[in-house]
Amino acid sequence: MNYYSTNTMQNAAAFAPANDRLVFIRRVYGIFFSSLLVTVVVGTFAAGMANALRPYFMPILVLNMVLGFVVAFTRRTTGLNVFMLYLFAAVQGLLFGPLLVMANQAAPGVPALAAILTLVTFGSLSMYAVVSGKDFSYLGGFLFMALIGLVVGGIVLMFMHFAFLSLLYSLGGVLIFSGFVLYDTSKILNRHTISEPITAAIALYLDFINLFLFILQLLMNLNRRR
Repeated sequence: MNYYSTNTMQNAAAFAPANDRLVFIRRVYGIFFSSLLVTVVVGTFAAGMANALRPYFMPILVLNMVLGFVVAFTRRTTGLNVFMLYLFAAVQGLLFGPLLVMANQAAPGVPALAAILTLVTFGSLSMYAVVSGKDFSYLGGFLFMALIGLVVGGIVLMFMHFAFLSLLYSLGGVLIFSGFVLYDTSKILNRHTISEPITAAIALYLDFINLFLFILQLLMNLNRRR
């Protein structure tokens, strides 16, 4: 099913003048990288206060979930969407800092390896989507259903603690969000208009964060099986 009108397609960045298209792509990745930088900076600060922040983990987690919904609903509201993205990125840092400290204590070096693998995987897939110019919108329906399955699987694993199932779940998460990287990157050119850099950057940020979390989970599961 085609969820986009012909008019939307004609207004996509792919049909914009070359200079406008280049400026649009630079804006998207500039916002994306700056939001990641906010997460890293706040996460580094939070890691140094891991013990102090530990009692507040659940309130921060709830705040993070609420902000995730707010970011989704305000992604096209000029001005507010930028503020909410950076606020969301900062709260992500508050969560990641203590979590990565605990993960590194349990498996030294694994969080750093997960970060490197995420950068390589995300960068390679995103570059391929941009350079090839392919439209991966056909993946949308499959990815949506797979994401629902991932959520259901996560709920099931909360009550069924099987190491092998957890390994398959994390591997599935890596594959699904790798698909989302291709899908959302191709949308930057083929679906988004040049007036929507924030919407595109939010999608890339969420893809990167989720890809990192599932790669980290996969490596932690593999580390336990040694």
